[in-house]
Amino acid sequence: MIWLTKHETEAAYNAVKDSLETPQVALTLDDMKIHLQPYVDPYNGHDFVEIGGLKWATMNVGAENITDYGMYFQWGDIQGYTASQVGSTSGKKPFKWDDYKYGNGSTSPGATGMTKYNATDELTTLDESDDAVRSAWGGKWRMPTKDEFVALGAAVNTAWTNDYQGSGIRGLVCTDKNDSSKVLFFPAGSKAWYGTLDNLGNYCYYWSKSLITNNMTNAYTFYTTSSSPNWQWTAVGRANGCTLRGVVG
Repeated sequence: MIWLTKHETEAAYNAVKDSLETPQVALTLDDMKIHLQPYVDPYNGHDFVEIGGLKWATMNVGAENITDYGMYFQWGDIQGYTASQVGSTSGKKPFKWDDYKYGNGSTSPGATGMTKYNATDELTTLDESDDAVRSAWGGKWRMPTKDEFVALGAAVNTAWTNDYQGSGIRGLVCTDKNDSSKVLFFPAGSKAWYGTLDNLGNYCYYWSKSLITNNMTNAYTFYTTSSSPNWQWTAVGRANGCTLRGVVG
């Protein structure tokens, strides 16, 4: 329980302030509801919420706040691009197969055209050097695996919001089933492909670090939509640009 005490003057406050115990909590507002969350020190400079024994970052890689889409990455490429840098004109990132780091330069390389994470090297999860979360944030931050995303989906209640905390940003709100003070928001940044952001504001697409081994042109991507607000996985071509959420644990 938190008690609030009013001090009539600054002198009265100063007389007792050293003996006050500051509550280690954080407050967030969502759809006119105030959530009281335990305060935790950020890890390596980035805030997190611990759910199911795994620390999930509260914002996307490249984001400045929890409602920012952050940057878009091709799977296995540590170079990210903002929404304003996505496009088909000169100086923009189109996100196509012929500009994919681990493609062979073809516009349609197929599985045999993957120069890494293929049938020859038999790599099924991203190396640390190709993990854009680790590259951007350091420490033990990394991209989640397919199984870790599945576990997150099982551990939370999900709800779609069209206006998170009055920001006007749409996305998925995830609330820990065992502790409603633990809340994560995933903004609906969609994905980049052929110079466009398809259905921006209606879809969330987040890369896992897990390859789909029966079709090595694809990786496991977790997505949700405004019409079906729960975590689902889908196969997305590795040259697409998706957003990233980091984990520790």
